[in-house]
Amino acid sequence: MDYAARQRLKILGRARIIEAALDPTWVARLEHPHYRARVERAIVITVEAFDWNCPQHITPRFTQDQVQAATQPLRDRIQELEARLGLGCAAKP
Repeated sequence: MDYAARQRLKILGRARIIEAALDPTWVARLEHPHYRARVERAIVITVEAFDWNCPQHITPRFTQDQVQAATQPLRDRIQELEARLGLGCAAKP
């Protein structure tokens, strides 16, 4: 799901669970050397179909950094106008 770009990939498939006790070699492939947790099972998905969803009903969502960057010019302008009015110490949310 990519909310900002309003894209979603729908994947349809069949899942199977592989327990580490039954197939330790297969599950060991998922271990990461810098992650200390033990892998107990794997879920393997065999993809049977996929589709890109229409963006019509995907609500755009943005990261805090994206909102900060988009609103910075507005905050700068507010600060400039408050300074002109002598409101430099106005309460900020």
